[in-house]
Amino acid sequence: MKLDLPRTVILANGQFPSHAVPLAALRGADRIVCCDGAVERLVDFGLEPEWIVGDLDSLSSADCERYREKLVRVREQETNDLTKAFRFCLSHGWRELVIAGATGLREDHTLGNLSLLADFAGEASVRLLTDTGWFTPLNASAQLRSQEGQQVSIFSFDPGTAVYAEGLRYPLNGLRLTRWWQAALNEACGDVFGLTFDGGPLLVYQTYS
Repeated sequence: MKLDLPRTVILANGQFPSHAVPLAALRGADRIVCCDGAVERLVDFGLEPEWIVGDLDSLSSADCERYREKLVRVREQETNDLTKAFRFCLSHGWRELVIAGATGLREDHTLGNLSLLADFAGEASVRLLTDTGWFTPLNASAQLRSQEGQQVSIFSFDPGTAVYAEGLRYPLNGLRLTRWWQAALNEACGDVFGLTFDGGPLLVYQTYS
């Protein structure tokens, strides 16, 4: 299935993408808001950041000089650079967002970045792309596009939330997801599946094929 992706991309300082989908998102972006540690890999790929956001401690002095007109320094240490970049986007009214490069290097950073999606979803439409698929946070019941045979995993941030699903090979009938493995490795039966819940949020993962 073809993803319709927003044109604002946040590039985090995880593993630089290698799959065609996140790379196409970067190439097709109207703007790339880059966490400071990811600048060199983006430039090596042949693209330039529109903005560089963070505490800027990962930038070389040469890059600080080269991109001095694009730097947004946020000195507080209570949030990570991904959150800083997200807040920067909101301040400019960009609320349709793709995040790339947020996984793959350190597991603690990956888990932290995925958990942030639950917070981001209350303020923007956001999707996080990896090299195998994408994550979509949901604050309310929704129908999601899919393709037959696509792998789907569902995670809940609230173990008390009852989740119902239709259009998946293994039905969920009010299941409360008290462990992350319980609704992983499901499978789409067609071009759409539905999730119904009161509470949440949920985090939905779908593979590219």
